[in-house]
Amino acid sequence: MPTHLHLLHLLVFAVAVMLTARLVPGIRVRSFGSAVFFAFVLAVLDKLLYGLLVFLSFPMILVSLGLFLLVINAFLWWLADKLSAGVELDGFGAALLASLVTSAINWLLLFVLR
Repeated sequence: MPTHLHLLHLLVFAVAVMLTARLVPGIRVRSFGSAVFFAFVLAVLDKLLYGLLVFLSFPMILVSLGLFLLVINAFLWWLADKLSAGVELDGFGAALLASLVTSAINWLLLFVLR
């Protein structure tokens, strides 16, 4: 994928994070710049850890019929929150709900942009 498309996806995800902060209680975003930085941190964590976490938790994913993937996504959100200063989550439940809502908003925005 060309670099400009990666940047577009990053900006769209940052917009989705901003919208999620308005919809989901327990999430605060200081500025759009903070949302962009958070999106970057989450993208890096996703590339570095997601595959490993899926591999290590594969039995749990099978037993839960894939629902444990939501826990992995929420964990990555929580970890990105701890590594970035501009986005604050009130707990794991907020991270879980935020990951779901942001995924839906991100999908919708990318669908509209295509």
